[in-house]
Amino acid sequence: HERLLEALLTLASSERGLERREPVDLSTLASRALLSARPMIKRLSLHVEAELAPAHTSGDPALLAQLIANVIDNAVQYNVPDGRIKVETGTNTGHAFLSVENTGPQIPPGEVDRLFEPFQRGRTDRTDNNDEHHGLGLSIVRAIATAHDATLTTRAQAQGGLAVTATFPK
Repeated sequence: HERLLEALLTLASSERGLERREPVDLSTLASRALLSARPMIKRLSLHVEAELAPAHTSGDPALLAQLIANVIDNAVQYNVPDGRIKVETGTNTGHAFLSVENTGPQIPPGEVDRLFEPFQRGRTDRTDNNDEHHGLGLSIVRAIATAHDATLTTRAQAQGGLAVTATFPK
């Protein structure tokens, strides 16, 4: 219940917008998130490819860290044994970006947007609570991206899994 409450509070606070902005490098936050996820990555025998180039933007560092942690957590949790995760940060035409792709179960393209709604999960719904995930992670990602005026691009991968890219304004 504590994790659920924390997730709901993060969702609510990010939907209010930002009170302050400060310089942030997405590559540093992504590196920390991957380090935190390492035990689960090892347990699931996942292969990680990280291309973490500097990606300077401005925003709330705690919220941006949560966005990155949630996208990576989603890529880990909804993967297949011996699957793959690719995490990339950098800049493209002056815009900082974070991109996370994973292998995983097939997601019908029409279902991708639903995954970003609160309490929605792939392959299961809110009533299946056999783990600590409540279907809030990607809705929090979307709310934090919106608060930072970032563009969130998502697509189901043909071979299974999801690709998520957050592109931040100059």
